[in-house]
Amino acid sequence: MAYRFANRIKELKTSPLRENASKNMELKDVISFAYGFPPVEAFPMETLQKISQKLYTEVDPETFLQYGASEGYPLLRKLVKERLAATANLQNEEQVLITSGSTQAMDIAVKVLCDEGDVVLCEEQTFSGAVNAIKGYGAIPVPIPMNVAEESVDLEALEELLRFEQRIKFIYLIPTFQNPLGTSIPLEKRQAIYSLAQKYDVLIFEDDPYGDLLYYGEPIIKLKEMDTDGRVMYAGSFSKILAPSARLGFIMAPDEIMEKLALAKQVSDSHTNFYWQVMLAEFMQNHQFEEHVSALKQYYKGKFEAMIAGLEALPEDKIQFIKPTGGYFICCKMADELDPETFYTALDEAKVAVIPGNIMSVVQEGYERYFRLNFTKPTLSEIVDGVKVIGEALKQATPASSKQVI
Repeated sequence: MAYRFANRIKELKTSPLRENASKNMELKDVISFAYGFPPVEAFPMETLQKISQKLYTEVDPETFLQYGASEGYPLLRKLVKERLAATANLQNEEQVLITSGSTQAMDIAVKVLCDEGDVVLCEEQTFSGAVNAIKGYGAIPVPIPMNVAEESVDLEALEELLRFEQRIKFIYLIPTFQNPLGTSIPLEKRQAIYSLAQKYDVLIFEDDPYGDLLYYGEPIIKLKEMDTDGRVMYAGSFSKILAPSARLGFIMAPDEIMEKLALAKQVSDSHTNFYWQVMLAEFMQNHQFEEHVSALKQYYKGKFEAMIAGLEALPEDKIQFIKPTGGYFICCKMADELDPETFYTALDEAKVAVIPGNIMSVVQEGYERYFRLNFTKPTLSEIVDGVKVIGEALKQATPASSKQVI
């Protein structure tokens, strides 16, 4: 039989990040800096076991095994709102919708706001799942050039796009500990971005899955905290501070948008896993959830510092890297005279995995010399050994100019 698929699915490709992770899971003795995963040691096993035992022995099963509201478990929604008010000064009348990770928040936002042919502006390098969400509904992801030195999108280029690009529905940004760059947009740049969104009357989707994991300095206020006219949709995730398989995220948005988001979610999955919603609510209300997050930050900070130390020992004329203040990733760039193909081949042969920059590029090209490293999943010894391998691969990467052209 000849299968005829919808146009919206024809352009989609399997996530290269998931393919890479699957490949690494199957191979033995691989040091992987390619994951965006937490390690098993990060999971609060004892606390989760206690909470689960309580649910099955002391709580009405109707609470956590029955169908529930599409918007989410009311107590969890309340606790998330209170946490945002306490940790980020996000005190407004808007509600939150519990989603299956922040990825679903992006998916239903595109579904609600975009028709085929509409445009979503994105950072040049960004989360591939968001790009696929845009393409999945026939919308068009358009890259905003980056000013990496200033850890921001290029404001002049952004305004140029806003002025001349047709059918822009919103701007998608990961402003804090960006994936893959690790950058955090400075306060004055955030203010300028918000002002441009006001000037050209477009929405902003602020994706913040890593914002809790600050290792140095003071947090930068969120775009949502600047929102005076219902222009910012703010999405967060518990995947990085609880457990990815729980698939718990949320989105905060103005009431008029929230009504449509809830409707889109009903069509998608009725509601997010209620068992995990009740588990998290119990954790947040009756256990030391913030102490758990603080312990995670200290744990990851040690790994982060080990990777930074290893990278700083490599020759500056062969590699540069962005030093973030938190998050999951460090982005590196090999020198222009080095050959990316030789470099990646050397890493493959040494069984060290990274994410090449093109995978995280909106247009899937132009970032051959960039690569992303994750420091949360590997052990300290793997970080030390793996970064040494990266140094050896850089030495093997013969200058492109010396290659014979056939």
